[in-house]
Amino acid sequence: MPAPQAAPGLGRYIIRARETPAALAAFIETIRGDPDIALVDTIGPPGQVHTAVIEIAPSKALQFERRFIHSNELIVERDQPLSMSD
Repeated sequence: MPAPQAAPGLGRYIIRARETPAALAAFIETIRGDPDIALVDTIGPPGQVHTAVIEIAPSKALQFERRFIHSNELIVERDQPLSMSD
């Protein structure tokens, strides 16, 4: 079954904690009320989520990438569909 696709004009991005899950937990709390960001899924045990999948406009994702590129908190990358390899 194919993975669900992002809504038109939006992309799916993975936000990962670099060192501690606390930074990601704080990030998730800040985006919860934002109508421009949909939290699609989280990965990790309760209380120690290390990865979030969000749906967002590429321009806003680029702002997050720039914000966190030189920090030790979070990594932002485009979610890529998985494929079978030989």
